[in-house]
Amino acid sequence: MADEQWVFLVEAYNDVEAQIILGLLESEGIPARKEDSDPFTGAMRVLGGQAYEINILVPPSRLEQARALLRSASEKGEDNC
Repeated sequence: MADEQWVFLVEAYNDVEAQIILGLLESEGIPARKEDSDPFTGAMRVLGGQAYEINILVPPSRLEQARALLRSASEKGEDNC
Protein backbone atom coordinates (compact mmCIF):
# COMPACT_ATOMS: atom_id res chain seq x y z
CA MET A 1 0.00 0.00 0.00
CA ALA A 2 2.95 2.33 0.45
CA ASP A 3 3.35 2.78 -3.32
CA GLU A 4 -0.34 3.42 -3.99
CA GLN A 5 -1.60 6.90 -4.69
CA TRP A 6 -4.42 7.73 -2.31
CA VAL A 7 -7.76 8.54 -3.91
CA PHE A 8 -10.67 10.83 -3.05
CA LEU A 9 -13.49 9.27 -1.05
CA VAL A 10 -15.62 12.16 0.19
CA GLU A 11 -15.52 15.86 1.07
CA ALA A 12 -16.17 16.63 4.72
CA TYR A 13 -18.15 19.74 5.63
CA ASN A 14 -15.86 20.64 8.54
CA ASP A 15 -13.13 19.31 10.82
CA VAL A 16 -15.57 17.58 13.15
CA GLU A 17 -17.20 15.67 10.30
CA ALA A 18 -13.75 14.81 8.93
CA GLN A 19 -12.66 13.35 12.27
CA ILE A 20 -15.87 11.30 12.53
CA ILE A 21 -15.35 9.87 9.05
CA LEU A 22 -11.68 9.13 9.72
CA GLY A 23 -12.57 7.40 12.98
CA LEU A 24 -15.25 5.28 11.33
CA LEU A 25 -12.93 4.19 8.54
CA GLU A 26 -10.01 3.46 10.85
CA SER A 27 -12.25 1.50 13.26
CA GLU A 28 -12.93 -0.87 10.35
CA GLY A 29 -9.25 -1.15 9.47
CA ILE A 30 -9.43 1.14 6.44
CA PRO A 31 -6.46 3.50 6.26
CA ALA A 32 -7.60 7.07 5.70
CA ARG A 33 -6.29 10.59 5.88
CA LYS A 34 -7.58 14.08 5.36
CA GLU A 35 -6.23 16.68 3.00
CA ASP A 36 -7.04 20.36 3.41
CA SER A 37 -7.19 22.42 0.25
CA ASP A 38 -6.08 25.69 1.84
CA PRO A 39 -2.67 26.42 3.37
CA PHE A 40 -4.29 28.82 5.86
CA THR A 41 -6.72 26.32 7.36
CA GLY A 42 -5.46 26.90 10.89
CA ALA A 43 -6.42 30.57 10.69
CA MET A 44 -9.80 29.70 9.21
CA ARG A 45 -10.48 27.21 11.99
CA VAL A 46 -9.66 29.81 14.63
CA LEU A 47 -12.03 32.26 12.99
CA GLY A 48 -14.68 29.56 12.66
CA GLY A 49 -14.81 29.83 8.90
CA GLN A 50 -15.24 27.08 6.37
CA ALA A 51 -13.74 28.52 3.21
CA TYR A 52 -11.85 25.40 2.20
CA GLU A 53 -12.40 21.77 1.39
CA ILE A 54 -11.46 18.85 3.58
CA ASN A 55 -11.05 15.79 1.39
CA ILE A 56 -10.93 12.31 2.86
CA LEU A 57 -8.56 10.00 1.00
CA VAL A 58 -8.11 6.23 1.07
CA PRO A 59 -5.90 3.76 -0.80
CA PRO A 60 -7.48 2.74 -4.14
CA SER A 61 -7.57 -0.88 -3.04
CA ARG A 62 -9.90 0.06 -0.16
CA LEU A 63 -12.11 2.60 -2.00
CA GLU A 64 -15.12 0.34 -2.58
CA GLN A 65 -15.03 -0.97 0.98
CA ALA A 66 -14.87 2.61 2.30
CA ARG A 67 -17.78 3.72 0.10
CA ALA A 68 -19.89 0.79 1.30
CA LEU A 69 -19.09 1.61 4.92
CA LEU A 70 -20.10 5.27 4.51
CA ARG A 71 -23.30 4.24 2.71
CA SER A 72 -24.17 1.85 5.52
CA ALA A 73 -23.44 4.46 8.20
CA SER A 74 -25.53 7.04 6.34
CA GLU A 75 -28.48 4.65 6.06
CA LYS A 76 -28.28 3.82 9.76
CA GLY A 77 -28.17 7.53 10.59
CA GLU A 78 -31.28 8.19 8.51
CA ASP A 79 -33.10 5.38 10.31
CA ASN A 80 -32.43 7.10 13.64
CA CYS A 81 -33.96 10.42 12.58
